[in-house]
Amino acid sequence: MGPRGGGGGFGFLHMIGGLIGMALFFAVLLGLAALVYKIAVKKGWVKRHHRGPHGHRPEPGGPPQHHPGDALRILDERLARGEIEIDDYKARRDALTGNSFPPFHQPPHPEPPHPADGPKPAGPAEDGAAQ
Repeated sequence: MGPRGGGGGFGFLHMIGGLIGMALFFAVLLGLAALVYKIAVKKGWVKRHHRGPHGHRPEPGGPPQHHPGDALRILDERLARGEIEIDDYKARRDALTGNSFPPFHQPPHPEPPHPADGPKPAGPAEDGAAQ
C-alpha cells in the first residue's frame, strides 16, 4: 500500500524514536542548566541556600553559625550597653540556662503572715519575772 493506504511504514517506530529523542533533548537541557548554576555559584553570582546543621558546611562569607553560648554572650553585651535592666537580664539568663521555672510552673509562694496572726505581745500573765 502507498502513503494513503496507511501500511508499509515505520509509524510506530518513528513515534518511539521521537519520544526517545525528546527525552534526550530535555536531559541535555537539564544538564546544561545544572552546569550554568554550578558555575554561577562558584563565581559568586548566586548564593546557595543552606538547610541548617545537617552536615552541610557553611560557605565562606555566608551567614554566621550560632553556637549555644552566643545567646548568653549577646545577653551580656546588651546589659553592658544598658539596653536591658539587671532584673530583666537575670530573668533572661535564668531562662536560657534552665535555672528558672516557666510562669505556669512556678513553685508555690508562701502567703505572707497576716497582722492578726503575728506574735502577740507578752502580757503581765505570761511574764514570769513579774510574779
